[in-house]
Amino acid sequence: MRIGFVTTEYITEKNFSGGLANYLHRVAKALVSLGNEVHIIVRSDIDRSEFDHEGIHIHRLMGGQIKRWLSHLTRHGMPETSNCLDFNFQVYHKLMQLHKQHPFDIVQFPDWDACGVISSFLLPIPQVTRISAYRPVWYENSGERRDRDERTIEWLEWLQMRLSKYIYAPSYTLKRLLAEEAKITHVRVIRTPFYLETSDWDSSVFNEYLQGRKYLLFFGRFQLHKGFHILAQALPQVLEKHPDCYAVFVGLDVSSSLASSMKEYALSLCSQYTDRLIFIDQIPHTQLYPVIAGTKLVVLPSLIDNLPNACLEAMALGKPIIGTVGASFDELLTEGETGFLVPVGEVNALATKINEAWMHPGLSEIGQAAKWKVQEFAIENTVKELLIYYDKIIRNIEYA
Repeated sequence: MRIGFVTTEYITEKNFSGGLANYLHRVAKALVSLGNEVHIIVRSDIDRSEFDHEGIHIHRLMGGQIKRWLSHLTRHGMPETSNCLDFNFQVYHKLMQLHKQHPFDIVQFPDWDACGVISSFLLPIPQVTRISAYRPVWYENSGERRDRDERTIEWLEWLQMRLSKYIYAPSYTLKRLLAEEAKITHVRVIRTPFYLETSDWDSSVFNEYLQGRKYLLFFGRFQLHKGFHILAQALPQVLEKHPDCYAVFVGLDVSSSLASSMKEYALSLCSQYTDRLIFIDQIPHTQLYPVIAGTKLVVLPSLIDNLPNACLEAMALGKPIIGTVGASFDELLTEGETGFLVPVGEVNALATKINEAWMHPGLSEIGQAAKWKVQEFAIENTVKELLIYYDKIIRNIEYA
């Protein structure tokens, strides 16, 4: 197949930071390895170049005239909407240009930033939308204020979902959320292809900060919806009980409604134990994997999530995880067998569970069981299902 993917971020771009970029890289590489031709159309702050990256054709699009016109029309009051609609029109024209050169079999859009809303009306190519999050609930749990600009983006995302005949999500948690909150009921669940991206590890970060230490690990953005603040509040109870325990945080520090720096927020709550809190900036997978492999326990207390890459990566490396009930972790983790589960947002429950898990005699066996569980996401299973789904869309066969 000749497959097009549209995205607001990809690993080749300087704005790369999240799960969407990692997901697309994995699925694109898997599809190419099976003989498919893959094109990534990405919003870029660098240039408008086109190039190949690991066998994948990359097409960069920068802000254009529509963005400038909309910004002037709204007196610069709706920058995200202006970016969204500008990118939408550019995506449509780029897809048509590439399609005329050599036809696409199918194009996949994300829901995020409604990248495909214009193409949903105009594009004469089979298309599908993959949902990675439902923005209103995401904002509610992240504590961020929603202004007119954000609410317009939310509406455009909802419109794209309504217009798209074919929609899929990686988790049943997100499928239920869309049905309950957005009244979007025609959503398939297709698991995300997953594999460890590199075996070429660089242990320099681990050696510098962590060698010889016992530690629990949180990795990802330091955001409220990821439960960073819940972990920070629980840590004093853990660090007091276990003098040998360090808490390691790897990722991007951000501001929130609680603090201008979530790193400083954690340090203030753990003021007696700051020497046992270790913060590491975003690092590539080559350096991150040794840090994950060296931990005793991974703690991911998300308020809302969608089978996050952090969970899959930790499981693949044989690490026991504490996740939250109702945030998709319970689709992967079985209490005491492949991991541990706690209620969302409950600080004392999280502290108690960390203390119990830290002393659990079967911790390594639970990690190994998690490693076997994540094999369900191997590309030979998930990509096969995705290609069957694509084929039915292309042939306009009802997918039952």
